[in-house]
Amino acid sequence: MKMRKPCKGRLVNVVLKNAKFWNGKSFELQNEVRLNACETSETVEFDCNGALVMPALFGLGLDFMEPLRDDVYTFADGFDAMRKGGFYGGLYESAANPIDDADKYTAMVNRFKSEERGEDAFDIKFLGAYSKGFGTDSLAEMVELAEAGVAGFGDGNGVIPHSRFLRLAMEYGKMTGKRFFFQPMDKTLRHSGCVHEGAYSDMLGMKGIPRIAETIAAYTVLETARFLQVPVHFKQVTCGETLELVRNARKNGIDVTCDVNLYHLLLDDSCLETLDSAYHILPPIRSAADREALWQGIVDGTVNAISVNHTPVLRQDTVVNFEDSVPGALSLEVALPAIWNKLVASVGEARAIELLSTAPARLAGAESAGESVVVLAPEKTHKVLESDFAGHVCNSPLTGKVLPSSILATYINGVFTQL
Repeated sequence: MKMRKPCKGRLVNVVLKNAKFWNGKSFELQNEVRLNACETSETVEFDCNGALVMPALFGLGLDFMEPLRDDVYTFADGFDAMRKGGFYGGLYESAANPIDDADKYTAMVNRFKSEERGEDAFDIKFLGAYSKGFGTDSLAEMVELAEAGVAGFGDGNGVIPHSRFLRLAMEYGKMTGKRFFFQPMDKTLRHSGCVHEGAYSDMLGMKGIPRIAETIAAYTVLETARFLQVPVHFKQVTCGETLELVRNARKNGIDVTCDVNLYHLLLDDSCLETLDSAYHILPPIRSAADREALWQGIVDGTVNAISVNHTPVLRQDTVVNFEDSVPGALSLEVALPAIWNKLVASVGEARAIELLSTAPARLAGAESAGESVVVLAPEKTHKVLESDFAGHVCNSPLTGKVLPSSILATYINGVFTQL
């Protein structure tokens, strides 16, 4: 058995008793199952009281801000959040820290390793930038980044660049065989908008972002991908029209995948009535009809995975007027208990696990969860408190809300966390 390195989280073997374990097809009640970190570790017993034990999750859209903004959040905070939420790995891309050359990639990987016990702590994959500094002036060293080990190329969740630069980037990146990850958003149509353009933005007098800001950008990307035969992925799709573009593109032989953000599945723009900046998320939370279209995309298989897009924001940047606040939301700690019951009711347990764990991992080129698991009580409600979140930030639209299920414990690569 592979021995793990020392870490801040104490390695233990764990015996989970009276739990319904996922056997690959269904949850099966078992008296006890032993999970081993290493032969010399001590053993901890935990009574699950009939709770579900499922594979740990893989998060798309991790941004811990560090090292440029470690005043906001640190890698240690992010790792704590991952353990609390039951995530064994994730796809990392920081809007504050573009990885645009091989040296920056190596530095970022080493920075992650220095915080924990090395590559065995979490299965973290990284997106390289396709432009220097997430700009549109010059291309990043994509070939060097691919050779160094990036999972693909991203935009830092910025707007889509002008068409000529987009073509140059995808043409150069094509030789690596890596997938491009885009958040489809047209710069001029977004302009200074911060919410969905619709009845609520009109009522509140807030600057809106129309659906066509997403669909026009998505169409541009898909046409470029078709012309160059480059695989692409759309991050945080928000409306049914974009999903229809994805469906048609696949029929035409384009290799396109997409994900939907947790909060776009849970919320609609009626939440804006509160003027609470916790709902300031980009791309914006759209209408109830858009939310239902996203759920239909989950059901019919158009959506490949559910993303978490974990973005910390300082309290002083949220306790201001909505339009002046910094967008972003925490999600790692609350994603599973917030979405599980509704997801299972829509697509069943196997597909729910695929959307939250195996499919995101495949998109990032990561391995499966192995023996890392989450213990979830599906019928035990939980009120979300500020103290539930790691670090000194708590910017989540679910703070103060009651979730329909609760995480009791997690076991992530040999570290047991009881909540």
